[in-house]
Formats: sequence, structure tokens, C-alpha cells
Amino acid sequence: MRDKQQKSIANLVPRSRRKQIAKTAFTLLLLVGAALVSATAGALVALTLPNPLKEKVTVAKVLHNLKQIGLLRPTTMTRPVNLLVLGIDNSGHPISGSFDRNAALGGNSDLMLLVRLIPETHEIHVLSIPRDTLVQIPGRGTDKVNDANMLGGPALAAQTVSRLLDGIPLDRYIRVDNGGFVSIIDALGGVEVTVPKQMDYDDHSQNLSIHLSPGTQRLNGQHLQEYVRFRHDELGDISRIQRQQEVLKAIQNQILQPATLLKLPNILKIIQNSVDTNLSSEEQLAVADFLWHSDQHHLHLVMLPGRFSRPDEYPLSYWIENRDAAAPILAKYFNPQAQPLSTIDTSSLQKAQLQVKVASSIHTDNLLQSEIIRLRRSGFFNTDATDQSIDLAAIPLAQTQIIAQQGNLAAANAVKAALGFGQVQVTSTGDITSDITVVLGTDASMPRSQKNETHASF
Repeated sequence: MRDKQQKSIANLVPRSRRKQIAKTAFTLLLLVGAALVSATAGALVALTLPNPLKEKVTVAKVLHNLKQIGLLRPTTMTRPVNLLVLGIDNSGHPISGSFDRNAALGGNSDLMLLVRLIPETHEIHVLSIPRDTLVQIPGRGTDKVNDANMLGGPALAAQTVSRLLDGIPLDRYIRVDNGGFVSIIDALGGVEVTVPKQMDYDDHSQNLSIHLSPGTQRLNGQHLQEYVRFRHDELGDISRIQRQQEVLKAIQNQILQPATLLKLPNILKIIQNSVDTNLSSEEQLAVADFLWHSDQHHLHLVMLPGRFSRPDEYPLSYWIENRDAAAPILAKYFNPQAQPLSTIDTSSLQKAQLQVKVASSIHTDNLLQSEIIRLRRSGFFNTDATDQSIDLAAIPLAQTQIIAQQGNLAAANAVKAALGFGQVQVTSTGDITSDITVVLGTDASMPRSQKNETHASF
């Protein structure tokens, strides 16, 4: 497996440049550190700080200057790359005292992401894989996918995930233990999130004592870890994945703050102690260069579709992949021959067959029903109010969110056209039974003539 991985990534950087990277300036190391921190959070875009001349200093400019003075050799990604990102549960290994890093990285993977970076279009596609997904682990038999790392490390985890996803090749891996996650978030100064409801859960066997109150707040590393690990609600691990996707975007936003640049030395030190990857230094530079030139409009977050197992099927609870629903997602977002999302034809869209669910963050029943009627009249006949609790609906939103729950960007844009307002995004934070979830915001209550027709599409 390892030989195949090494060969599959051989053209990540042109052959003529593979031996050109030597020691670079300390500034460059800090930038690489920032890129690694954001590897699971999406695109790292321009960081700005005022210099004495009041000019706008961006990461792109720093890169350009480093290349100009010869401190950085041109290193670019030449083809799409698949990264397996694993967030490891090391609850049995304390982050202080006698800490065994190998043991900490040898636990179950509570976070599993397939990240595809596409240099031609600057797109970043992320697939969340539920930790309880039923798989066949090579040489081990039937188990939950999160056990693969514990049983055989990143190589077995990559082999298991590739087989689960119809043979999709995985070029490299990145592993971070939850102690490292806590330290990185603390180094960032915490991250602001909106806790949608009261969260209370205690489990001493997992060192979990979660007590979070609802509302928008800045959480430190420990509390943010508790937030993303909480799964004691109606959707269990799926709710946790939805919160993980929201937190990834919140971390991205925090990284974009100008003050973060001053914290990078400490962040880099933490990364060196907490992140395990088989990306070479040269490949890290190529990935970093790609992330610096991408933006949030090209970030797409999807989830492996499926269902919860029934008690009469298995003695344990599993997430059972829906292969028919997964196939188009894998083909559209992770197939090397996939058509660019921006060129997909919407003329043959079957509106009547789409399942659209609507929720409201402003709690106005009349408005909710009127928008459901509007969508039905526009041909989306299977449009209803959701019966699921959606975290995004817990607080008033300024902009209506149109969520491509199954990754169908064309359908989400068609729903936006029918409504005449809203912001499209490819995430899995809506109703899991829907193709498209609409969460109405305050813009939905504006007079039609005042609605913003130009909300960005993600």
C-alpha cells in the first residue's frame, strides 16, 4: 500500500524541482505552519497586517517576495491530490506529564475527512466519513471505520477508506490528536461559534465533561473539542459531523484574522509536536501554495450518505453507506475525470424529484409556509417543512442558507433562483433526508423589491 501511495503522488511536484527545496527563511516556515493548520479547515486566503507604509501585506505578496529574492523555489501542485485527514481520539493518553505521542496517534479516528485539492479550478472538496460507518477492514473483518487507524495506523486507515469509496486513491495522510487540536485552538486565541442549545454530558471513561450553554461565544481549545465531540442528540454522530463542518469554517475565519500572523511561531511549534503526515517538506510547500491561492467560494463540504442500522441488523450501531446516493457524490467531487462544477448543465434538472426541506431561523410560521408554497409553484413539488432539529435554525440568520445537503450544487442554485434570494453553500449541515435544505433568515422577511439578488454561491 505504501509503495502505491508513493508512486501515486510522484508528480505532485515537477521532477526538475524535487531537489530544489532547501532551508528557507523563518518567515517561510511560519507560513508553511499556517497552511498545515488550515489543511482541514479549507482555503487560507489573504492575511493582512499594516506595515509602516500602510500598505496591505498579503500572504501572496510575501510568497512573491520570497521567490523574487531566491528564498523560495517555485513549487506548485501539478495535479489533483487526495489527502486523508484523521482526527485521533487520545482521551486515554493525557496531554501533560508522561505523554507518548505514538500512543496518542494510535487511537480511534473520531474525525475522518477525504480532502481533494484541484489546482486547475482552485476547488477544495471535503468528504466527511461518519466514524461508525460499517466497513470491511482488510485482514480484520467487519468493523467501524474509525477502528482502522487503531488496528493498523494510517496505512490501514487509507486502505480501508479507499475500498469503502470504490477504490479512490489516497495520496497522503495527515493525523492530529485531540490534545494537539486543543493546543492549536488555544494558540489561535479560541474560536467563535454559536452553541445552538444546552449541551450536557459526562463520560469519565472518555475524559468527557461537557456543559455548554447556548449562544454565540468564543470557546477555548478544551471547550471547542467538547463541542465537536458532543453527539447526544437525535442524530448522534451525524450531528457531530455537522458541527465539525461548522467549526472548520469558524477555524478558517479565525485564521484569516490579521492578529493570527503574530501567533504563528507558537502555532508552528505545536504543529511540529502534534501533526503526523507523510507529506514531504516539498509537498507541504506545494499544498501551501495551492491553499494560499484558493478562497471560500471553492470550498465544498459533503458527507458520505447513508442511514443508521436497525437494532435487528447488528448488535452494534453502524452508519450504513447508501451506495446509490454516494456514487454521484464521489463521481462529481472526487473523480479525476469529473466535470468542473461551474460547467454542469442545469437544463435537465428534475425539480419534481428533488426533496426540499425548509426551516426558519426567525420563527415565522406564515413566512415558512409562503416560501414552501413558492417553491412548490416553481416545480419543487416535494417541498415541506423539516421535522429535524437544525443547528443553523437556532439563531436568527442575516442571510437565508440554501444548503446542497447531497452536494447537488445545480439544484441548490435552482432553488435560489426560485426564491430570488439566499446564499448557496455545499455543506451537510441541513436535513439529512433532503437533497436541498433551506434555512430562512431575516432577508426572507424583506419586501421582494429589497431582497439581495446577489448573495454569493459557495
